[in-house]
Amino acid sequence: MKAIKAGTLAEAVGGKILSGNKDLLITSVSTNSKEIQQGALFVPIIGERVDAHNFIDMALEAGAVATFTQREIKTYKEEKVYIQVADTLHALQLAAAYYRSQFSIPLIGITGSVGKTTTKEMIAAALSTKKKVLKTKGNMNSQVGLPLMMFELEEDMEVAVIEMGMSEVGEMHRLSIVAKPDMAVMTNIGVSHIGQLGSKENIRKEKLNIIDEFSGDNPVYVNGDDPLLEEIKEYVDKRKKGEEVPEELFDEDTYEKLGQIQVFEFGTGENCTYRGENMKTVGETTHFTYVSESGREEVVLSVLGNHNVNNAVVALAIAEKLGIKPSVAKMGLEKYQPIDKRGQVFEVKGMKIIDDTYNASPDSMKSGAGMLLAMEDLKRKILVLADVMELGEVSRDCHYEVGTFLAKKPLDAVICVGVEAKAICEGIEENTEAILTRHFADKEQAITFLKDYVKEGDGILVKGSRGMHMEEVVEALKGLE
Repeated sequence: MKAIKAGTLAEAVGGKILSGNKDLLITSVSTNSKEIQQGALFVPIIGERVDAHNFIDMALEAGAVATFTQREIKTYKEEKVYIQVADTLHALQLAAAYYRSQFSIPLIGITGSVGKTTTKEMIAAALSTKKKVLKTKGNMNSQVGLPLMMFELEEDMEVAVIEMGMSEVGEMHRLSIVAKPDMAVMTNIGVSHIGQLGSKENIRKEKLNIIDEFSGDNPVYVNGDDPLLEEIKEYVDKRKKGEEVPEELFDEDTYEKLGQIQVFEFGTGENCTYRGENMKTVGETTHFTYVSESGREEVVLSVLGNHNVNNAVVALAIAEKLGIKPSVAKMGLEKYQPIDKRGQVFEVKGMKIIDDTYNASPDSMKSGAGMLLAMEDLKRKILVLADVMELGEVSRDCHYEVGTFLAKKPLDAVICVGVEAKAICEGIEENTEAILTRHFADKEQAITFLKDYVKEGDGILVKGSRGMHMEEVVEALKGLE
């Protein structure tokens, strides 16, 4: 972070300095009193369980030089700056938006129901062949995490690749104000957070707010293999021709932008401007041909699954947009390795275990099955699937639909864990007898069964929502003697 005067930040957030020197320099921003660096601004967020205002003194003693506060301060520490704000979370976002405005580098915002992190990593890998890239760290894609990522911008950086997550109405709009993306990627529209938003159309409506801060004909890259995203290009084309588009499908700010933006489709279909063709699996690598208006390029990925081909295609497309030839950008992709718990492959006692336990949605379960099915030389192919959370009233239907999808695949066994996942087994059992199914109430029972069931030559993919802690199943399998 480049240094900013306390007074400048106070003005940017509409705050008032209660005590301290307005010319004092702030060199970092933190919401965690235990991770304070010297020169930091501490932002105490009020959470559901904890009010971090209780830790202001601790943060200042640890090296913070300033703090926001929306609570009354009774005593001030000497040489520390106290900035009164109406709401500390909103002030953090305003401060981050101001800091972001000090940089003119391209910022690529990435949203979607599944695949944001892998897409972000692949785009960053492709761009890193020629440019210095800032990319989202960990899961810092929320109303707190994304603003903190903005303060990671430095003057020598040339491009930023930023995840933008949402789970409620209005969240993407707020994030767009902070990040001000110049380009956007929409990976897919699934049922994650459908319990909060009600329908896939509402999820698309919310995610499309990523364009709300666009200033003109900025590009949006949408997955052309996703029917709901493919429709966006149709709506944009109609708006540009002055034709009617259903306004209720979009928020007001988004609707106004539709007639200005450019939409490019990526994927594997003929409709896609940027697409992958001739996909094939060789060992644990995926080979495909990247096709764009500039020509064709052969690409090799060290990950499996057609969904990763889509991720790689949009990475190459954005690299092209920013002046990096596919022949160069693909070298970054060829070095890409799956990150922790997102499709990592381990070999144990002649078995291949795929750890895909970071999180789950119905769509990513289908993609995970595709990853397993793409693996060669396996005697048996086994899925271990746990509950997908936050699906609300449609949870059973979504899980059951995953089962009916899997029933058509050449799998040997599907082991289900949890209350909701039982419907996956039911969806399989009611459509085929060719796949062994077992349902267990918890992961401990599943581990006991798997220890006796799995054997040399098996491929086993493990997946479930974060709260199901399915990484413990992976660790149990890795520990087999």
